[in-house]
Amino acid sequence: MAANPPAPLPADLEHGLRRLKLASMRRVAPELLITAKTQRWTPEDLLRSLVQTEIEARDASNTRLCGKQACFPTRKTIAEFDLAASSVSAATWAYLTSLEWIDAKENLTLIGPAGTGKSHTLIALGHAAIHTGLRAGTSPPPSSSRTSTAAWPTTASAGSSKPSYATT
Repeated sequence: MAANPPAPLPADLEHGLRRLKLASMRRVAPELLITAKTQRWTPEDLLRSLVQTEIEARDASNTRLCGKQACFPTRKTIAEFDLAASSVSAATWAYLTSLEWIDAKENLTLIGPAGTGKSHTLIALGHAAIHTGLRAGTSPPPSSSRTSTAAWPTTASAGSSKPSYATT
């Protein structure tokens, strides 16, 4: 026999959570209220669980939104990068993938012939930055560039005043 679904929230609570735009809290509250009663949670434990649910949902939503806004032409990850086929040293790769250079407000410029992984690297680093809560994206290279207009910068916003570009 299937368990009965939890009773809906009272209308005033439903309205208040909707007005405050706490959608995830509103979604899980009926079930969590039952759990809190049966397990004799303290009010603080119930509130902590509701707030944590809302925070996690908003973080996931922000990550999805930043990923869409980045307008990367494809999905590339750090794990997919073949370091053995690259001329990048393991130490340099470790530093780049740690994203410490963003916090240090250092710029990154990748230059090399076609097919060496410049775009893959920058897109993967951009996705990694987004997953840590930063913003990243693409934009055309500066107009003074004498190379192709197919550039993929990561413009992670950690205070750097200049975007980084990879030209292909």
